[in-house]
Amino acid sequence: MGRSNAWTSEVDWQTGQWQRRDQGPTHHEWHPPSPRGVLAKRPLTFFEVLDSGFRLLRFVPGLTIGAALIVFTLWTLVLTAVGTFAVLEFLPFLNDLVSNDDAMSGFFLLAQMGSFAISLLSLGVAHFLAGLAASGAESSFGARKTTLTHSWRSLRGRRWSLILAALLLGAINLGLLILLGLPSLLFALFDNTGLAIVTAFLALGLWLCALIWLNLRFAFTGSAIAVERLGVRAALRRSWKLTGSGFWRTFGQLGLGYFLSTQLVQLVITPLVTVVTVVAAIAIGTAAAGSSSMTVILVIAGAILLLLTTVSSAVLFAYFSCLVCVCYFDQRMRSEGFDLVLIRREEGTA
Repeated sequence: MGRSNAWTSEVDWQTGQWQRRDQGPTHHEWHPPSPRGVLAKRPLTFFEVLDSGFRLLRFVPGLTIGAALIVFTLWTLVLTAVGTFAVLEFLPFLNDLVSNDDAMSGFFLLAQMGSFAISLLSLGVAHFLAGLAASGAESSFGARKTTLTHSWRSLRGRRWSLILAALLLGAINLGLLILLGLPSLLFALFDNTGLAIVTAFLALGLWLCALIWLNLRFAFTGSAIAVERLGVRAALRRSWKLTGSGFWRTFGQLGLGYFLSTQLVQLVITPLVTVVTVVAAIAIGTAAAGSSSMTVILVIAGAILLLLTTVSSAVLFAYFSCLVCVCYFDQRMRSEGFDLVLIRREEGTA
């Protein structure tokens, strides 16, 4: 058959001969483009990652801040119960301590170091919160909101893995602190106060370095459990592999994000704490000495300060968990081309 034109004939690529076209050119059905997501489906720059954490926090506040409020309320209740038990158990010792000014100064120093250590031990909670926020972060690429209930249901079969991973990493952080703090404890038992204080500061510095390094290498454990449906051991290996490349970029993003969010939260909370403290001091000054009203004022002021601390910690860790999720997906885009997977997935659901 001779060639007529390109519309009515085509080449048979098996024989090399022209043949009549059986049907006309195919027409594909038009589909609207996939919606623009809250998180960009491409590798992000350094500061875009920090901004994307705030975007995700604002997009699903019920998931991120709500989960953090629940977790930190429970955490605060546990710490309050433990602290109350310790005070009641060692009340005679504390009374003797108050009467000695030098011992009181040392106790305040140890209390400040302990408070700092407890705040860093809370980083283990971030792995659990990041796992909860990971499903919301993945859905946000298609501008789909995820509730806390939906996220919890989507983790069916992996909830205990997520909880176990958070407890395991928290136990590692605590174990390192106890191990490094043993020399200073031994010096304190043998009444060598100077060496005890020096070794305590050295131990705290070494523990801080080890804490930062380990928690950075295992930062994506919760996200890997939630998104890739891995077990605890496989998720730890997965996080170690992902953070092996771009370690300093991830360190800068998470470190700077944690520092800036801490300063922002303190900027908001500090005036409120100051107001509560001043009002409580004025109320105590006007109350009769030894009266029950003084106790009521102290209890109310303590409860308000505890509430403010809980809320500020929840907001801080909610943003930090969002930042961890953004860094996780950004690292997968850079090393595995995960942005192409997201684009294809959104095109398929459009």
